[in-house]
Amino acid sequence: MGPTKAIISKKNLYHNFSYLTDKFEKKISIIAIVKANAYGHGAVEISKILSRKKIDYLGVANIQEANELIDHGIKKRILILGSISNHEISEAIDKKITFTVYDIRQLNFIRNIKKKIKIKFHLKIDTGMNRLGISESEIDEAILRLKNNSNLEFEGLFTHLVEADNKKSQFTQKQLKSFNRIVEKFQDHFKKIKYIHAANSSGILNFKKSYFNTVRPGILLYGLSHNKKLKPVMNLETKIIKLRMIEKGESVSYGRTFKAKKKMKIAVIPIGYADGLPRSLSNIGHVYCNGKKCKILGRVCMDLTMIDVSTIKSVSIDDTVKIFDDTNQSATQLAKKIKTIPYDIVCGISKRVKRIYT
Repeated sequence: MGPTKAIISKKNLYHNFSYLTDKFEKKISIIAIVKANAYGHGAVEISKILSRKKIDYLGVANIQEANELIDHGIKKRILILGSISNHEISEAIDKKITFTVYDIRQLNFIRNIKKKIKIKFHLKIDTGMNRLGISESEIDEAILRLKNNSNLEFEGLFTHLVEADNKKSQFTQKQLKSFNRIVEKFQDHFKKIKYIHAANSSGILNFKKSYFNTVRPGILLYGLSHNKKLKPVMNLETKIIKLRMIEKGESVSYGRTFKAKKKMKIAVIPIGYADGLPRSLSNIGHVYCNGKKCKILGRVCMDLTMIDVSTIKSVSIDDTVKIFDDTNQSATQLAKKIKTIPYDIVCGISKRVKRIYT
């Protein structure tokens, strides 16, 4: 591993978890989301840390992510929230991984599985995302297929909110109203649905009525929110590996998109788009070195990036360069610069960047 590293603060992760639980006025079950390599923070280590807390499940996107946790000794129960094939359903059942049913055809498949163990699953309802989930028009058919089947353990019922980041969202209110109606209909037939959930991170922060008896915190845990009470868990930094002077008129990087208007001192840092530094930051982004703002010069390369260090009086090889942190520039601010979201930034930090847990 080179000098580029993502520093993960366990203290900040615990702080965010405590902030989450302090919001609840009654006992609420927690499905902690660790999909996409825990939003770039390292799924295995984050799962180990969160498993010490009172959580009911670790939430992942697919069977591959579930297997990674199991292969590294994670004992906490795992819920697959995303896509799953019939073959993978059979694998999940054998490994006692809870999975999501989001299509009537999957119900047909699991009700015909002849196994002596209970088949544990959550049923997803689509209330407006138009993505995965049973439509409201299919509810009666779903209930019919679930009834009188002792082999199935219908453990959870959930939906996904579309714009819960907007506190004034009327559509979120509409979704919750629909989901409440659907929950009541299912509860008329199934009295022991253990987990009922709609609240993602934005729902937790903005819509108390979305809590039901279970929540699914994701990005909230990692502190990537406009809520100032949450603390970012990841800092990304690297070191200068080369310094050079360039003359007026000289160009930097591929395509010669940057040409110096005067004599400049530039630094080369060993981070590029293959590490997760977005190429769209070329010529417009900046980083920080010795407390000074340094513009990215030219195109971000696959493995390297050049920055302007002309204003730094004393700069040396091995000086630390902060890409984002909780002092100079946050991942959220970096994302805003290129009109994306902080999820996009942290999820893009590749596995060749070393994670250090402090």
